[in-house]
Amino acid sequence: MLGNLHVRLVGGKGIVISLTYPIRWQPNLFNFYYQVYSRLVNDLDIPFQLDKDAVRQGQTHVHEALREALVNTLIHADHQSTRPIRIVKFLDGFFFSNPGRLRIPRKRLYEGGISDTRNPNLQKMFQMLGLGEKAGSGFQKILRAWREQQWFKPLVSEELDLEMTSVTLPMVSLIPENVEKELREIVGDNSYCSLTELDRIILVLAHRFVEISNADIQCYRKEHPREIGECLKRLVNKGWLKQFGRGRGTYYTLPNQHQSDLLSLFPSSEHYESSSEHYESSSEHYELSSEHYKRLREIAAPVREKGRTDRNIVQNTILELCSEHYLQLRTLAELLGRKPDSIRNHYINPLLLQVSLELKYPDQPNHPDQAYRTVSLPNEKLD
Repeated sequence: MLGNLHVRLVGGKGIVISLTYPIRWQPNLFNFYYQVYSRLVNDLDIPFQLDKDAVRQGQTHVHEALREALVNTLIHADHQSTRPIRIVKFLDGFFFSNPGRLRIPRKRLYEGGISDTRNPNLQKMFQMLGLGEKAGSGFQKILRAWREQQWFKPLVSEELDLEMTSVTLPMVSLIPENVEKELREIVGDNSYCSLTELDRIILVLAHRFVEISNADIQCYRKEHPREIGECLKRLVNKGWLKQFGRGRGTYYTLPNQHQSDLLSLFPSSEHYESSSEHYESSSEHYELSSEHYKRLREIAAPVREKGRTDRNIVQNTILELCSEHYLQLRTLAELLGRKPDSIRNHYINPLLLQVSLELKYPDQPNHPDQAYRTVSLPNEKLD
């Protein structure tokens, strides 16, 4: 029997290229599966992985996910329907569609553990060939693979009027392109693609917050602190993180972090540029006399001249610096000898939440001339 598989490639600039591959196959689902799967994984740009014995694995979790998506499409399809099974391969993802609606709530599908196969005999036959997972676990493998690659979460949807179910697997990174580019330069392209999900989260957090600790990472991950610690140690040993401090005061940064110009993901990021002029005044800013600025430097000297300083000491110093005038982030960064992003993330934002600092432009948080002033000092007493 002569059939056609239509593979649709969509370019990044709106260019659509339709290719038709002639397929000669016997009229059964197994031949259909093998013909389609080989084309799904052809030219899949996912580097190989190594097993525990450092032996190259021919299949990655992404390969397994695509196999599972294809098998699911076949075993959950309503083969009595006149509507076709559609499988589309894009340059940045895949699309699977089959006749027949979901037989369990979509929320339960994402949670896993429950399955109600429309064609249980087909499922058993695929399992006998080692091509299908046990009921309720297949979609979890798809989610795992996409999560490991930091791609957008797979989307399952239904067309109620057509009685169709579709699964979209976007191969689009959740990590901003500029951040991913910098991380790839640090670890290398091949190593980057083989990073675990926890590895990537830690590196992204280090990129975002400049300095991170084990406790910081626990706010974003469910792993045990010991497991996070082992991951941090491994990243340090590979030279992808630098470690500072001891015990609970241990923190980590990306190598050459001070050279990065991509530290913040927020539009309000202000990057410090050192120059001979310590402070630029304008009609909208207060003017500091040289005596005043000299006094501010004296206040900040204990923090500026010391590498690692207790968080409370830094916060109290900031409050004292801002006690008389509004100070901009770049000015605080220069006075304290710290990076602007570190000052904002670790000190300014918490102080704003505590209402210890106030904004000069409270209605415009991202105002280019935003500055901060102390509301109350820690030991300030009411008269």
